[in-house]
Amino acid sequence: MGMNEAQHTWYMEQCLRLAEAARQAENLGVGALVVAAERIVATGQETLPQTLDVTGHAEIIALRGACQTLGTLNLSGCTLYTTAEPCWMCSYAIRETQIRMVVIGVETTDVGGISTRYPLLVDSSIEGWGAPPDIVTGVLREACATLRESSLA
Repeated sequence: MGMNEAQHTWYMEQCLRLAEAARQAENLGVGALVVAAERIVATGQETLPQTLDVTGHAEIIALRGACQTLGTLNLSGCTLYTTAEPCWMCSYAIRETQIRMVVIGVETTDVGGISTRYPLLVDSSIEGWGAPPDIVTGVLREACATLRESSLA
């Protein structure tokens, strides 16, 4: 196992802890975090449906925290880890903040920003946005899928 793969696994394990906390709070089991210079600068756990806040996705919460912690909307030096493929809303926020890498646990085949017919996260032809982030998928896929599905039931 290469250093990168080991790092990806470790950070995804932290995301899974956040996702479990979200599930315990009767929300969707999704967790995310933002890493800058090998340091976690922000975390997010899903707050839906309990908060009735439509933007309560783990990725949005982590991105918001990272922007506030780092004092910038430009997160081009950062990596986002998330247990679930970012939806279109989260994909927009990722592209807008210029995150350079997104590491994903499990696909979100209904509204995902990569695997659906609206691949906002990876479409390089969108005017006004730079290159899409590098994507790594399937990190701890089974554990991420199990947590997400158990909270959908």
